[in-house]
Order: sequence, then structure tokens, then C-alpha cells
Amino acid sequence: MFYIGFGIDLGAIILIVAFLALLLDAFFVLAGKYLEKWEIYSEISLLIGASALLISFFYFAFLIVTTDFNFYFVSEYVNSRMDFFLRLSTIWSSQPGSYFFWAFLISIIYFSFRILFRQFAHEAIFWRSFVLAALHLALLVFLTIINDPFKLNKEVPLDGLGLNPLLMNIWNVIHPPIIFISYALCLLPMVIAIARLSVLEDGKVPEFEGKEKLDGFFDFTVSLAWLALSIGIILGAYWAYITLGWGGFWAWDPVETASLIPWLFITFYFHGKPFFRKKDFLSNYLVSMGYIGTLFTTYLTRSGVVSSVHAFVPSGTLEKILSMFIPKDFFLMSIILRIIPDEKVLFIFGGVMITFLLPLILGIKNREIFRIPIELSKEDFTASRHQTTALKISFISGLIGTYIILLGLIAPVIYDLLGYIITLSSKGISPSITISQPFYNTVITIFGGVMLIAQFFCTFYPKIAIRRKFQLLIGGVVAGILFAISGILYHNGVLASMLGGNNPIITILGEFWTTSIKANLVLPLMFLGIVGLIIEFINIILKDEKNLLRKSSQTMLHLSFLIILVGALVAANTSFTTNITVQNGTDMEISGTTLRIEVINLRKTVPESGLHAIDYDTEFIISSGGRVLGYGISRLYVDHFNRVGHQVTIISSFLSDIYIITMNVAENPIYGTFDFSALQIKIIPYVNLLWIGCFLLIFAIFPLTIGKFLSLKEIFKIEEEITDETLNKGDKDDQN
Repeated sequence: MFYIGFGIDLGAIILIVAFLALLLDAFFVLAGKYLEKWEIYSEISLLIGASALLISFFYFAFLIVTTDFNFYFVSEYVNSRMDFFLRLSTIWSSQPGSYFFWAFLISIIYFSFRILFRQFAHEAIFWRSFVLAALHLALLVFLTIINDPFKLNKEVPLDGLGLNPLLMNIWNVIHPPIIFISYALCLLPMVIAIARLSVLEDGKVPEFEGKEKLDGFFDFTVSLAWLALSIGIILGAYWAYITLGWGGFWAWDPVETASLIPWLFITFYFHGKPFFRKKDFLSNYLVSMGYIGTLFTTYLTRSGVVSSVHAFVPSGTLEKILSMFIPKDFFLMSIILRIIPDEKVLFIFGGVMITFLLPLILGIKNREIFRIPIELSKEDFTASRHQTTALKISFISGLIGTYIILLGLIAPVIYDLLGYIITLSSKGISPSITISQPFYNTVITIFGGVMLIAQFFCTFYPKIAIRRKFQLLIGGVVAGILFAISGILYHNGVLASMLGGNNPIITILGEFWTTSIKANLVLPLMFLGIVGLIIEFINIILKDEKNLLRKSSQTMLHLSFLIILVGALVAANTSFTTNITVQNGTDMEISGTTLRIEVINLRKTVPESGLHAIDYDTEFIISSGGRVLGYGISRLYVDHFNRVGHQVTIISSFLSDIYIITMNVAENPIYGTFDFSALQIKIIPYVNLLWIGCFLLIFAIFPLTIGKFLSLKEIFKIEEEITDETLNKGDKDDQN
């Protein structure tokens, strides 16, 4: 602690210096036309600002890992029982720390960008990119300042409160940093994309010095951001899956869904690249929406405008400020507070709106927004162009679906705002609406179905004649209808009475007949698509020497998407849940299944150290037909603040999981032990297909990113060789 008086620590002063220096950097870049040496002034300001930000951040991290309870942040989120990594994870587990960490990452990325392209600072695209990046960095630093990470305690506590028990695990050390890194990586493609939109001429970006380098850098950073987003979302889904109460691997929670938005925009940027060509507005707009989506996700999380397990609770002090000017029961007060419940998110709300409007305004200015971005003509529906047409239809369907998902996220807010305006009352229309999972599942079914059908003519069987593709598609649709009807008969027991319960058809297909008619309709089409992609992948490996990496990566991407969808559909609609109560020595059948559970031991322990005050362990063996499937310990614990937590046990087979949670215990007050344990057992068939698909997705994006990096490296190498040759030639001319 470096206390300098007036209730201020030195860390806060250094952070303010960083903010002012970064603002100066943006000012010098903007004033470049009027200052001869603006590049030098700007770089000095950036160096001071970035250095000050890094020093203050590392000082902040030092306070956390050394548990300096003089600071309010440390006492609020850290306690002495947490190990080094859990202490460090409190940085991104809180509102002030997450802004600080995000600003720290962007400062490194932005500084590297400036150094890499400093020689082209005079070009319009570059200095406009610099301005946008500097302003966004300054905004995040300002948000960090007003959240006051260096706030001092009036009275120093002996220990801190620590994190929420759900965050006390290794996944909190891994998942959030990757998400924030991906968010930071989205910034540079966005600022470059908006700068490109500002210079469009007849729909195209004109030539300029350093264009080839910038294009290569742009492609690499977009693919790197896509890779990081993919890894972050997948790890988040797995963390949700193994954590009690977070709705399985994907619950369409508003913040989960919002995190998907930037990923979808970047995905459709890559998906539509083959036919963008002269549509520079559309491609750059999609990339810019990637970072705007991250800002939007942050706004949803930090503002609390939507109800979410991820959202921070707003402080509500904005209402006190506004009440000096607006009556509390006036509808205008309700409108403002519905959008911005906390004054601290006012700036990020403004950042979202300005950044969102900027590419649209530039599109209107250049008249690009009025062009039909992807037009379909009669020629597109000829046999010779069926692949391109299918790709376009798939792209359009996916993009429309993305915007409808986005609309679903903000629909409750729009509904409430309209209610206030229509009624001219602070009560609005009650009750408010909620957008639940069935809405998003329907959107995915409709627009994902269109994409799936389109892919039959584009990717799944590319070398088969179009007539054969129609036949395959019709066959898949018919198979889907029959599969859905037979699924209804199976679940009603009609099929078993007709064919017999031990019929091999029922035994095999019974594993795949889900409780969802929509899922049963599309599963045969998906399996047909998977078969087609596997055949195509083998053909590429065996015969295609040209563009092997790109083509195999694309095929693997489509294959991974389908496997993820199949795994998600089957797992979500065939899972079985039951509750049982067990005691020591129990050996019983789990009703509704062929499984047995043998309870070896129930024990209560009081750890001498660590985060838990009491552990209740249920030790068991799961078997089926006399064959042991797995051994596990399911734990219910109480921490030192009397907060109850659960450690989920998952027993995995090749494709399916048995998910066991201790929901409650019955403690013996006399002996201090517990005699009964209430377990929830969930069987999730084929869920590991989902994780296999996720692995294939990363496996497909990774070589694409490496390829972009090698291309960028080659561009810079060629540029350096040309420069060296020019210099050598100049030296020879001077000698002559």
C-alpha cells in the first residue's frame, strides 16, 4: 500500500495518469493534420499511458495475491484461505477487476498494433484505426477508474469475504481470461473494418500504402479472435455442465446467448467470404459487429437489464441522482432506469450505441447500406451455380436467425419501454415478458433447418450430380418424417406392443428417439450430412493436394457443427433424471434404469484448512448388469460463511454420462455424522458427441489460424526483402 493522503492510494493516481495519457494519444492522432510531429507526440503519450496502465494493473494484482485487506476490493472478493490462482481469478470475477483486466489486454494489443504499423500512420485507414482503438481503450480505463479498484477501507478487516462458492474452482481460472482475451482480440478487426468503411469508393477499399500488410494482419486477428471465442464458449459450456444449477451445457441464459452473438457474426464472415468479392461493406460490417457484440454482452452483464446467473447487480445510485430532476413515479424515470439502471454502465451503453451506429452511418454515407448485400437472380438457380446459391441461402438464413436471437435478447426491454410510453406510467404493462428456451430452440430449428438443407447442395456431397442431391434430400426428409412418427409411437408404447419390447429395431433406435418431434425430424438429415462430410474429407485427404489445409479445415468445420448439434439434440431430449435417498451400505437399483448404486461410505469431515468448513461425502459404485461402470464421491459442502455448495460427480462411458449430485443430507445430531444422503442422478446419453464436435471445431479453426499467421509472416518477410534490395541498390548507386 502506497497511501498518499486524501484517502487515495498511489495506484489510483497512476491509473488516472494512464487515462489522461491515452486521451492525449487520441487527441494527437486526431490533430495530425495540424501538428508536424504528431506521430512522435502520439507515440510518447501512448507509451506513457500503456506503461502507467500496466504498472497500475500489476500493482493491483500484487495487492490481491498478497491479500492486502486495506483495500475494499481485496476484502470484498479475497480471503486468506484461497490459493494463489483463486486469488488471481478474483480480478475477472468482479466488475472493477474485469474492466481493469480488459483494458490491460487491449493496451498490449493496441500498443503492438501501433508499433507494427507506425510507418503507415499517415494513411487515413491507419490513423482512423488508431483513434478508434485509443478511444475504446480510454473508455475502459475510465470505467475502471469510476469503479475504483484502489478504494481504501476505513476499517481494515482481519479476513475477506471470498468469492461465490460456484466460482471457487479451476474453471474460473481458465474460462473467463480466455473470453476476455477473445473480446480484446475483436477490437483491432473492428477498428480496421470501420476505418475501411470510411474510405470505400464504389463499394471497394481503394489501394493505399501498407494495404497488403494490413489485410494479412486483419485476416489473422479475425481468425485468432474466432479461435479464442470458440475455446472460451466451449469451456464455458463445459463449466456450466459440471456445475450444479447452471442449466446443463447450454441454457440460453441471456448472457450466455449474448456471448454467442459476436461468435456468430465472425462465423458468418468466414462463411460468406467466397461470395463477398465486391461487397466490402458487408464483410467489414460483420467483423465490426463482432466487437460490438462483445460490448453488448458486457453491457448486459454489467447493467443487470436482463435477469441472468452471470449478471452483476447494479448499485442503483443513478436513481438517486435522477430523482433530483425527475419525479420517481414519472414514466421517463422508469424508461431511463430500464435501459441504464446504474450510472457506471452509462459510458459502456454510450460506447455500444456509438460503435453500433458508426458502421451504419458510414454505410449510409457511401450508399453501401442501400445496396442489396446478397442478391439472388434467375441465374443463381441454374444447375451450374447451385453450390454458390446454396451457400448464399445458408448465409442469409444464418444471419437472419442471428438477428432474431439478438431481438429475443432485448425483447423484454423493448416490451417494458413500450409499456411505459403507452401507459405514460412508471408501472408500464405488467407482468413483463420473458423469452425462454423454446423461442431460441424454434429459431435454431427453422433457420438451422434451412442452412442444413442448403448445405446438401454446397458442402455435404459436392461431387454428386444435383439430381442425386435432390434424391438424397427427399430421402432424408422422408426418413425424418418416418423417424418422427415412429418416435411418437415408441414413447406411447404402441411400437413395443406391435413389434415386441425386445425387437432389435426398438433396441437400436430407442437410443436415438428423442422426446422432441422437431429433433426427430432433423436427425436423419443430420446423419446424412455427417456421412457426406466424412466422405468429402477422405476425398480431400486422398486426392486434393491443392489447398489441402483450407479445404480440409472447411470440411472439418461443417462436420463439427453437425456433430455438436446432434449431440446437443439427443442429449437434451433423451436425458433421464431421478432422485433417490441412500444410506451407508445401500445397494439398490436406480428406478427407470438398468443401473445399480452401491454406497460404500457416508462421511462428514471438518477440514483443518482450505475453503470448506464441513464436507459431506457420499462414496459409491455405479454398475449395470454386474459390470462396474465407475466409482465416485459426490460432495455437499458448507463454507466458512455458511454457504452451501455442491461438487458434481460425472461417470463417463464412451458417449454417455451419469451425472450425480448430493442435493441434501440428514445429519445425526448426537454422533455428528450423517445417515442419509439425497442424490439426484441424471443419465445423459450421447452427450460426449457434443464434446467430440467441440474438439473437432477447435481442431478445424486452429490450422486456419496458423495458416493466416504464416501468410502474414510471409507478407512481412517479402516486404523486408524488397526494402533491403532497395537500400542495397541505393548504396550501389551512391558508390557509382
